Parts: sequence; structure tokens; C-alpha cells
Amino acid sequence: ALYICSVILARTIGKPDDADPNYGFLKEHFGSVFRSMLSLFELMASPDLPKYQEQNNLLWEHPGLLCFLCGFVIFGSFGLIALLTGVISESMFEKNELRREEARADKELMRERLVAKCGKLFDRLRVDEGGEATVQ
Repeated sequence: ALYICSVILARTIGKPDDADPNYGFLKEHFGSVFRSMLSLFELMASPDLPKYQEQNNLLWEHPGLLCFLCGFVIFGSFGLIALLTGVISESMFEKNELRREEARADKELMRERLVAKCGKLFDRLRVDEGGEATVQ
């Protein structure tokens, strides 16, 4: 999505008229796809629209840019939040699975020790000629 938005901005806003009072700013931030991607990433990571407002009423002279940037920040923020939530959830699921595996391994080890102790205990029992143990 970042790439597509960068291409759109580089093709539209990044090619301003020479008479545009914001020519330098627009060329610097949206003159190429790479610069557009960097500007959009900075905007998504730290929404700072006043920087755009200080440029000779840039946002009021280009209302389409204002709508685009606001929409990008809103949906980009939701996307980042969803991404972070997914990463944290996946990390928690992995840790939970590791804990279950450790608990299963501990139970298996305890079972093996119990079987060994019971085997030793039964081997020490006195049995009669019929193979039966007495209660004493």
C-alpha cells in the first residue's frame, strides 16, 4: 500500500508547476517514488501535519493532498496497530505453546520416574511359590 500511494503522489503532487509557491517542498518530499515512500513512512510513523501547513498554505491550496494525507494517516495507523497487535499475539501464542511443551515434557519425566520407582518397589516384594505377594 505504501508503494502504491507513493507512486500516486509522485505522479500527481510530485510534478508541480514551476509557478507553484510550494514547488521546492513538493519536489523534495514527493518528487520521486522513493522520496514519496520516505515522506509517507515518516508521516505514518509520526503524523506531523503542521509541517505541511507551514508551507505557504500547502494543504489549503491542494485540498486533495490534505484528504489523501489524512486518509493515509488514519488507515496507516490502523494498519500499524493491527500489525503490532498481530506480532504481539503471535509471540504470546508461541510462548504459550513452549510452556505447554515444557509442561508435557515435565509430566513425561515424572511418569518415567514413577514407573521406575514402582518397578523397583515391586521387584523387592517377597512372593510365594505361586508368584503372589503377601500384604505384610
